[in-house]
Amino acid sequence: MAPDPRTGETAGFDFGLKTFLTCSDGTKYESPQFYTQSQTDIARANRAVSRKKKGSKNRERSRRALARVHRKVECQRGDHHWKLALDIVRRFDVCYFEDLNLDGMKRLWGRKVSDLGFGAFMQKIQWQAHKRDKRVAKIGRWEATTPICHNCGQKHLFMNLSVRDWHCITCSLHHDRDINAAINIKKLGHQPLEERMSDLPRRAFLADATIPARRSDSLDSQRL
Repeated sequence: MAPDPRTGETAGFDFGLKTFLTCSDGTKYESPQFYTQSQTDIARANRAVSRKKKGSKNRERSRRALARVHRKVECQRGDHHWKLALDIVRRFDVCYFEDLNLDGMKRLWGRKVSDLGFGAFMQKIQWQAHKRDKRVAKIGRWEATTPICHNCGQKHLFMNLSVRDWHCITCSLHHDRDINAAINIKKLGHQPLEERMSDLPRRAFLADATIPARRSDSLDSQRL
């Protein structure tokens, strides 16, 4: 397969629970959340299985019907991921993402994270990029992206998930939480590795280096 023509464009992407992906150019990609949409059908199929006698042919028939509902959700999610990955790879030559702790996020938000399927999406976009001679790269898990103003670099502390937009106290620029994070992801992706490593002591001090390692899950939630 011949590589797609180069666009010369790069972008950073922020994954979130409210908005599936936010691009650094301001584009937001929503997730249909197919499992959530199909909860009524899944509950009905589960009840049908539980009402049938164990070991009976009717129970096996109902079990297969339940499996078909789950398979449909899986296929819908996969189709959406493939189409979105292809659209992004065709638009951008290099895409930057955060290396998120998905297992920790599942412990915090459970079914919501599984329904979005960000890990499966990353596998698909990496494959699409490889096939079209594009590049997908990840920035470090501990890079602060959400609380830092992309315009002046001011770090804003104590920003919880309820804050969706804010004003920088230094440059007074208004920020959309997710777009600001995506822009910072793109900037960090462009930053040479040596420069990022040399800047680690300063960022560690700003993020409070005394925080115990067991709080990693909560720290990941603050960057969404």
